[in-house]
Amino acid sequence: MIGRSIAREIAAEGANVAAVDMNPRVKTVCSVIEDLGGKVNPYVFNITDQDAYRQCVEEVVRDNGKIDILVNNAAISFSADTLSRTLENRRRTQAVNIEAIYWGSKLVAPHIAKQEWGRIISITSIQALTPQVELGAYAAAKGAIISLTKTLAVDWVPYGILANAIASGHIHTPLSIVKGMDETRTEFFQEWFVKNRRIPLPRAGEPEEIVRVVIFLASEDCS
Repeated sequence: MIGRSIAREIAAEGANVAAVDMNPRVKTVCSVIEDLGGKVNPYVFNITDQDAYRQCVEEVVRDNGKIDILVNNAAISFSADTLSRTLENRRRTQAVNIEAIYWGSKLVAPHIAKQEWGRIISITSIQALTPQVELGAYAAAKGAIISLTKTLAVDWVPYGILANAIASGHIHTPLSIVKGMDETRTEFFQEWFVKNRRIPLPRAGEPEEIVRVVIFLASEDCS
């Protein structure tokens, strides 16, 4: 849902958008954006497939002549404590949540460097800083995004590439559904985060509230 909102808003700002998803639903999302007057092309593939990702980047450059902005948003999560988590699930989480971000950034960077202007924006999470129980692999990957972003920022600034990450809090998305239950509606969430105002507002955020931060980081205003 965050990715859909980002794609819609960036398209509304006048950008040509290449929307990537591992699920064919991205085509439906693109139809909605096009109905609103935006320009968007769907790319459906497994982002952990390096060759498929490379082919996508090459097609985008061929069709548009350049790439200015990359938003890394894909994420998955498995709920289990560290003792019971399988190595397969941990590796899968790392592959989608951090390795694909590294690889996608590395593929896009040379094209951005040619024009000496570009933005790489990655969505991380406060789980990287204050992890909850049963989210160890997810938190570790989100922490890695922060470190990767800092590395890209210092490595690639000579090429005109600015790298930033957004560590969002509790955002109401399908990842809020844990073991079949919306965690933002649970007694624990309402007591700890709402009643005790661990979230000062006190409520979960919505995807649209992340989008305007992305728009700023993707713009000339972020300098």
